[in-house]
Amino acid sequence: MMSLMAFLTLNALMATQVAATNDTQKPVEPRPKVQQGEVPKPVVTIRQTKEATITEYRINGVLRAIKYVPKNGGKPYYLIDREGNGEFVRFGPDMGPQVQVPQWIVLTW
Repeated sequence: MMSLMAFLTLNALMATQVAATNDTQKPVEPRPKVQQGEVPKPVVTIRQTKEATITEYRINGVLRAIKYVPKNGGKPYYLIDREGNGEFVRFGPDMGPQVQVPQWIVLTW
């Protein structure tokens, strides 16, 4: 008898909880449809100077990477804007690992 009473009470409480949550929720808006089009392609500009060959890579008009190849026999290297804020980091053959691990910002405070 006690378990039947507990079962009925629990069902009554759950039914009121479901009814209360259904009243306060707003309907979910559908996601906007993705426009199909071309993926932006990088624009590559190559400049020759007396000292080096400079290759610039731009995406949507923003400079993202520079390849610098010295003509005097030095080692080529890259300047890469990893975060898109205009600060370039130098990468080259003798500057550590070339693999860039994805680094997403999840939470800041």
